[in-house]
Order: sequence, then C-alpha cells, then structure tokens
Amino acid sequence: MTIENLTNIIGGTIINQPKVAKVDAATIYQSKVELGDLFFALSSEDIVKAVEKGAYAVVFEGANPQITDSEIAYIKVDSIKDASIKFLRYILVQKESQIYYFEDIESSFLKQIVNRKSSIYTILSNNWQKSFETILNSNYEIYITINKEDASALSPNYKILTKEASGYIISDSLLKTTFKIEKYIYQNMDIAPFFVDNLKKVVAFCKDNDIEYDINRIKYTSEFKPYYVDKKLNLSQKGSTEQVLIFVNSTKIVDKSIKYLRLQSKWIKSIVLTPPKIKLETIERATWYKTPQEAKEILLNNHFNYAFCYKLEPKEIININGEDGLTLF
Repeated sequence: MTIENLTNIIGGTIINQPKVAKVDAATIYQSKVELGDLFFALSSEDIVKAVEKGAYAVVFEGANPQITDSEIAYIKVDSIKDASIKFLRYILVQKESQIYYFEDIESSFLKQIVNRKSSIYTILSNNWQKSFETILNSNYEIYITINKEDASALSPNYKILTKEASGYIISDSLLKTTFKIEKYIYQNMDIAPFFVDNLKKVVAFCKDNDIEYDINRIKYTSEFKPYYVDKKLNLSQKGSTEQVLIFVNSTKIVDKSIKYLRLQSKWIKSIVLTPPKIKLETIERATWYKTPQEAKEILLNNHFNYAFCYKLEPKEIININGEDGLTLF
C-alpha cells in the first residue's frame, strides 16, 4: 500500500517528507515489526523500537515524536484506535470478508457445537489490539464479534443472526429442556428454554456456511450457570436439595428467568442479587450487595428455590468442601 493511500484511508497527516513510498504489512505490536512494515504506535517508546526494527511508516497520536529516521513516514492521527479501525475497514473490503455480531450466548453455543476449528470464521477478541492483528494476519470469510459497537465500527453493514433452523420445544423446566431441531430430538439438555431460539440461529448459521456441528455437545455456559446447594451453601447433588444458585452475566437473562418462573408457578421463591443500583425490568429492586461476602450472608439468611447471582463467581459463594473444583449438576 502506498503511503499516500494509507494516509487518506486513516485520515492522517504526514509531518515530514519521507522517501519511502509504500509499506508491505502492518502491526500494532512493536515486537512484531519487520522491515518495510506500517506500525500503529501506542507509545513514543514503541516508535523508537519500531523504527530501529525497520518500520517504513509510523502512525501516532498526541505530541510529535522525535524523528530518528527522516526517510520513513511519520503519520499523525487524532486516535490510534479510530485510525486502526479505518484501516481494518479497508482490509476487510479487500478481503471481501463479513462482520457478524453474535450475542454472548450465541457465541458460547457456537464454540460448543462446532466439532473442530473452522477455516471459515473466527471469533474476535474483546481486546481491539488482538482483533486488529487477527484480521490483518488471517483470511477468514467471516469475523464474529460479541461487541455491537465493534461490529458497527468495522462494518456499517455488519450482520446479525436472524434465520433459525426448524425446531420447537417439547418439554422444559428452567434448567433442562427437551427440544427438536431439524430431524432430531434432544432430551433433557443443559439449556434454559429461552435460549433455544438462540441455538436454532447458531445451527442455521452453521448449516448456511457448511460448518460441521453437534448439538449433543451443548452444556451450561458462563452466561447461565446453575449449581445445587444446601442451606449452608455447600455444593450438593441434584435432587438432594431444592436450592439452586444460578450465576449470570446479564440482567437480560435474569429478566427472562424471572418471567419464565412466574409463568411456571407462583409458589417458586426466587431472589436476585446484584451490585447496587442495577435496574431490572421484572422486579422493582434487586437485593443489593457490595462484596461477595455480603452476598453470601444474604443467601445464608434467606429462603429461596432459585437465587440469581449477577456479577458473582461461584467460588466466591459456594463452599467447595475440599473438592478441587465445583461440579455442575
């Protein structure tokens, strides 16, 4: 890519009169810089090291750096992140790659049901520097992000999952669901019923892109993870207690769960624990906690069938009793 085209793409300004006319590759990590590269600098110290390694162009923000090699291009931008995203947009168009936005649970299901690593897609990191390197150094047809803002920044025409595989729920409880997808029935699977539609969308995505999958691999994810406990919050075997702690990472999931339970039975006692000032659609106010220890005390002193623990980790709450780790169901 020519320096002139590069500058136009990222909206930068060249502050010197370089002799180099083009760059061969790009990176945001100075440790990866090779002769002829374009370098997006995160610090002035990195600029010096990148130039020493043979960078032909340096993109920077803030104060002008010391020019230690007048033959290479120094390009100033308002924001390194914004400039790198503009650069990635150009790269994605050249590659004819697509950007997809997946909900967290859809991304988790995709990771679970795909039998082996696909050459068609990859899931981008939430770290924008890592995503930058992934897109630059790979040739996937599809790049998936769970961050809607990133999806919009990378492509104004990003896609979401709308198409669903054929199927329906046969029987369900909050913690187990029997359903049919395509030709097959899956009995008592570790999935809440309100996630089945998300699963059908992921299956449709796999079918449309000829990606092998196996729904039998479905299990609880970090978005919705239940554990049976006794009244002292010791981990218990299924059926030996009526108390279940459900660790969730989204208020939307809490709301879906509460709505489901209200439809099932008015006798079910549930409690929702959140950090202070968290708003929920289904209840006027959750039970607030400031520390995991305070959350644990609340659970020990309240009767419940289901307790939804938002922004808490199982090992902060459940007594493991000498086990190496927590056993789910």
